[in-house]
Amino acid sequence: MAARALLTKLRVSRPALSRLVSAAGEAVLRAGKARYTRYAATGDVRGERSWPLYRIDGDARVIPMGEILALHGDHFFVALGKPNEVLQHRPFEDGIFPALPWYLDDQRPQGFQGRNLAHRIAGPSKLPSDIKFWSPKDAMVALLSEGHDQLGDLVIGEVALRRALDSIGAPQAVEPAGRGHAYLERAEAALRGEPVGSSAAGEQPKFTAILREGKCFRSVIVKFSDSISQAAGARWAQMLRMEQHAAAVLAQAGIPAARAEIIEAGGRVFLESTRFDRTSCLGRRGFVSLAPLAHAMYGHADITWRDFAVELERDGWIDQETASRMQIISWFGNQIGNTDMHLGNLALSLGDTLPLSLAPVYDMLPMVMRPGSNGAVIHRDVEFAMPRPGQFEQWRLAAPLALSFWEHVLGDEAIDDQVRVIATNAHDTLTTLVARIG
Repeated sequence: MAARALLTKLRVSRPALSRLVSAAGEAVLRAGKARYTRYAATGDVRGERSWPLYRIDGDARVIPMGEILALHGDHFFVALGKPNEVLQHRPFEDGIFPALPWYLDDQRPQGFQGRNLAHRIAGPSKLPSDIKFWSPKDAMVALLSEGHDQLGDLVIGEVALRRALDSIGAPQAVEPAGRGHAYLERAEAALRGEPVGSSAAGEQPKFTAILREGKCFRSVIVKFSDSISQAAGARWAQMLRMEQHAAAVLAQAGIPAARAEIIEAGGRVFLESTRFDRTSCLGRRGFVSLAPLAHAMYGHADITWRDFAVELERDGWIDQETASRMQIISWFGNQIGNTDMHLGNLALSLGDTLPLSLAPVYDMLPMVMRPGSNGAVIHRDVEFAMPRPGQFEQWRLAAPLALSFWEHVLGDEAIDDQVRVIATNAHDTLTTLVARIG
């Protein structure tokens, strides 16, 4: 609350307010300067009031960033050691946040691995067993103990930092030649709910791993299918292959995409994607998906990537080239049947200055083909959205990439007849649309 509002609420003079704040001690936080001063009641999380915030940079060095302080309810305050154009962007320039700071929101346990984490720690940590019911302070409890290998380069608290440094100094690395066996073991462990890496988001079963490559390392996220002897498992296996094709097509066109490789073992198919928020010496890079920006800065619950790109460019978050690329990627996703392009599935590289750059594309695949929740494999054709005025150029630039994708799919011997029918229909329909729109 601003000083003026607080004076009105309490019906006291400014000198009296100063005496009250002073007498309250640590119970009241004073933030901002002069007429922008605000006051907040402080709080705690399991008896702790504050924690250091660190960054692990690309060379695996620790950089102190500041301190996080618990406020009343689920609010938090961040005091940075030095000014930061991005982390202190309006309307959070005073460091007060209504929940976890937006730039830490992607670290919240979520998806398949988040549910596994909740299953393991809910009892000992006295948290709800379902992460859907976790408050921001519940998420903080988990991050303080388990937040050592989350997305991005930020780490909260000394316990998580020690664990992060231990994993950097003595990584449990997998030899590339033994990936098949190691991945099969990790898949089984993940399905049992055992810890197998960080809480990467997304509903597809997955785990994280570190590969040893000579004197360097490569951090990966590995998705895996059910047994390909089952219809749903076979379909997911083909979708993972199509995700690899999509990444290859984008990369060949000069659009960075997560490096992906297919591995088969034990009747499962694995898609190994290199983590772009990690370096070869196990250093880290900043990451923020579009979701926290959309929610915190714009109040969007849902918006297409191409429409959000316009707003982000307008407000200086990204430059014109990045906005155009986001629109092309959005149209490419529509043209290959990706029905799951939510705001968490495209990201920016989080840095200290604007504009931010686009992170490599990930999770790009024709989700229209996913099996139903009951495991049934249902035929669904790709539905193409039509560009609005002002969007034709990006639609036209995306179309050749999408046609190339469908050609890659049709040329893949592992793709079955059902998927081939969908791919053929999509390719033919898009070819007709290009003739009319292009």
